[in-house]
Amino acid sequence: MQHVLIKDRDLNGWEYGMLRSFEKAIIKETNANRVEIPDYAYDKNVRKYFGHGMKRGQYRRYFPKHDFEIETDVAWYILMGPENYRLDLYKNWDKGCKKKILYLYDTLPSQYPLIKRLFSNNNWDILITSFNDAVADLESITGRKWHCIEQAADADLFKPVPFTERVIHFSSYGRRHTALHDALIEFCAVNKLYYDFTTHDGRHPTADSTELYKQYGWHLAHSLFTFSWPVELTNPQRAGHLKPVTCRWFEGVAAGTIIAGQPPANAAFNKYFGNDMVVKIEFNSTKKEYLKNLDVLFNKREEYHNAAISRSNSLAPFISWNERVKRILELL
Repeated sequence: MQHVLIKDRDLNGWEYGMLRSFEKAIIKETNANRVEIPDYAYDKNVRKYFGHGMKRGQYRRYFPKHDFEIETDVAWYILMGPENYRLDLYKNWDKGCKKKILYLYDTLPSQYPLIKRLFSNNNWDILITSFNDAVADLESITGRKWHCIEQAADADLFKPVPFTERVIHFSSYGRRHTALHDALIEFCAVNKLYYDFTTHDGRHPTADSTELYKQYGWHLAHSLFTFSWPVELTNPQRAGHLKPVTCRWFEGVAAGTIIAGQPPANAAFNKYFGNDMVVKIEFNSTKKEYLKNLDVLFNKREEYHNAAISRSNSLAPFISWNERVKRILELL
């Protein structure tokens, strides 16, 4: 069976490293050929003024469609969100594909109108979301069958390192929790420890997304503790009524890193990781309370580390992108 991976080379930035890892796993497991979406003559104007989700995005249908022909048994198209969808600007791409698979990392309530507009047709044979609690909503708004294949970790990038090699004592990547962040800076300064945290925005990357993701993987694997919070706490407006289980949880487990914070209030979370994966600390504590918590955490670091390594060893075969590809192949 011949497989083709449809790739948009213009998707580059901090958040796209995990997408490239998924694409890599597809190629490895299916021997897929990579086909890049061709340049579009009016792409500069489309991106600037007529992007999906923009006020004028509905007028994309009036742009001339370019030819894009693919001949294959199975076509794969992986997107972080529906806003990245570009095949609406092309014609004939689906004519030579016997089966077509679409995977969306993000299917949040704010994206539902766009998802309804793009995917209520029969262009895609298999529609997949990574959010288990969005499946019923998506089926209702599109009238199509949706599957959930949860997110995962890159088995090549997220591997445990020994306790003595974890030179980063604490880390926090992505959205910060201000009170804890301030407490960590003070705690590490007093105790001569190292705290690694995000110091950049995602708009101006100076390296390829694969390299950025590789560096992040190294930093996470060399962290003793990393702090993670669910989207419904850090950005409740974005999460809406969903409790997303995102890549960071799978990456932390694969790396054997101690994860502290709060897990998503999603029943599937315990199914994926067990009910004691996260060392829980209160989200709304004061700086003083966080300082006390950090002292307790650090004193028990070896005990927590051993538990994290044990969990990584037992779960690693089940949380890789390669395993996800195999499950999607079963849907065919």
